[in-house]
Amino acid sequence: MPEFLPGAVFSGIVTATLVIVLRARAGMPRLALWKLFLAGVAGAFVVPWTIRIFATAWGATPGLPALPFISFDQVFIGALIVIFLLALGNKPSGKPRVKWWTGLAAGVFIAALLPSALFYATGAYQRSSLRPDVNQCTSGMLGEVQPRSVTNTCDEPITVGMCLPGEVNPAVCSQTKTIAPGETAAFEPGDARLSSLPSNLNGLTVVACRPPTRPSRMGTTIGRGYEGVCLPPE
Repeated sequence: MPEFLPGAVFSGIVTATLVIVLRARAGMPRLALWKLFLAGVAGAFVVPWTIRIFATAWGATPGLPALPFISFDQVFIGALIVIFLLALGNKPSGKPRVKWWTGLAAGVFIAALLPSALFYATGAYQRSSLRPDVNQCTSGMLGEVQPRSVTNTCDEPITVGMCLPGEVNPAVCSQTKTIAPGETAAFEPGDARLSSLPSNLNGLTVVACRPPTRPSRMGTTIGRGYEGVCLPPE
């Protein structure tokens, strides 16, 4: 039996919440708790697998453009907007104030524009803009106090960046090198040592990204120290 994919918990919660909201809009009685639970489990399984199968089929079809990258934060914000508008636009009696397609369109619109809007407002890329790293494709980078060389262990090119103290998002790591499969790149950390909590908050940071995304770094979510991040392509 296929396993649950990443994002299953979020998909299940959104599915159960939408069932509640849509039934309330239609004037239908509430479902029993166990039925909502089954709906959530079904959504947790079906939604991520549907997205994966669709994306795989799309990418395997000649002539179709590449699908745009969508981050988890974008999906999260878009889903909240859809649920909020549909629930807010529900009357206890009579026609709903907000049509379902209007709420869906608003959620997609806001999710699509969110990364750019946050960048122009703050001057730095936010977490909704970040791309997944490929640190697992490296040897000689992870666990090293002063990494000086990195080898690409995957079968695709990767871009590795070493950000020294003072280099932060939206700037790209000044020592950035694209490494072919099996190749090794040398870096010069100087006197800087790896950023770590709680002893060395402003040390160097390394990260590997999948081209054309760009390596950089930003503050951790707890506001102390730094972590390597992958910014969207320019």
